Amino acid sequence: MNNLDKKDRIILINQYKILAALDTDDRSHYKELIEILENGYSVFYNLIDQWVGDDMPSEEGRFVLNVLDLYRAIEDLKRSTKDSRINSHPYSFFRGFDGNNETEYMGFCRFLIETQGKFQEQKPYLLKNDNLNSHTPMTPKYLRMLRKRAELNIDFSLTPEEAIQILDA
Repeated sequence: MNNLDKKDRIILINQYKILAALDTDDRSHYKELIEILENGYSVFYNLIDQWVGDDMPSEEGRFVLNVLDLYRAIEDLKRSTKDSRINSHPYSFFRGFDGNNETEYMGFCRFLIETQGKFQEQKPYLLKNDNLNSHTPMTPKYLRMLRKRAELNIDFSLTPEEAIQILDA
């Protein structure tokens, strides 16, 4: 945030005055932001929005949803089959995303599972996958798995053979 017109500054000043009155623990922080805005110290405008992340592109969000949908299908298959090739496969459970290199994806997964309550079949794995942090980049693997699923022309239900092909991708 580099430029704010006076109208935007007035709106933000009023918001921060309200917050300063309501949140006594952070009152000094809000007063600092008010002073920055009142005086137009644009060099410090980045303090106003530093806690707001950049937009996640829709295609990236769709990628995460597709990966979780694929793992939902794998979980459904695991419940209906006792095929040891699937249950013992190293990628038979969702490993999450790398906290250092795929942080935005990992955060989105946590939002979907913990905040929105979606993909609850993943909750039992949160200890096994370190709360969705794979500690290694997983995007290339998931892309191969999704490509294999598309190549096999599978919407949801998987056979054990299809699942093995996808997991081995």
